[in-house]
Amino acid sequence: MTTGERVAADGQVTQGRHRRSTYVVAAVVVVATAAMGSAAMVDGETGGSDLLAAFGLILIPSLVGAVVALVFGRRLIRRMPRTAGADPATRRRITQALRDGSADDPRLDALARTEARLRVGQRWLLLLFAVVALIQVPALVNTVNPFTRGLAVVLILLMMGAAWYRWRGLREARRYLAGPPSQP
Repeated sequence: MTTGERVAADGQVTQGRHRRSTYVVAAVVVVATAAMGSAAMVDGETGGSDLLAAFGLILIPSLVGAVVALVFGRRLIRRMPRTAGADPATRRRITQALRDGSADDPRLDALARTEARLRVGQRWLLLLFAVVALIQVPALVNTVNPFTRGLAVVLILLMMGAAWYRWRGLREARRYLAGPPSQP
């Protein structure tokens, strides 16, 4: 077996492990989402049949969401730009170039511009974070259950943090794209 064949075989084994771990994580997320949703729906009632019915009702949309995420996630990964597979040192240099607003190296500039275009193309995530946060406001205001209120507060804070992080990245990307490209 040559070195190239060994590297290809190792890549296939690693890819297989990655797929398996993705499915395990998806299954855990589905069950955890269903369990948390069931607990929120039952509102502390101790009826076993109510709990099982709520778990089943929440499990179905969670399962559909996980399947959709796995199917479309694979398609998105295939279309990801070259910067996504870069080594960590290059990723750090790209991030630093975006923060600084320019790069001296033309190759790094091209990668940073690709990353900036990707970030600008994902600006719809800001709207998604805002909608999810706004959906939690009624649960925050109208509930008497402290668990539901706490869950709403945590979700709102997470969405606000994610929106701020994405907005900062979008601002850096727009600033970088507005600057002149680096010439060799």
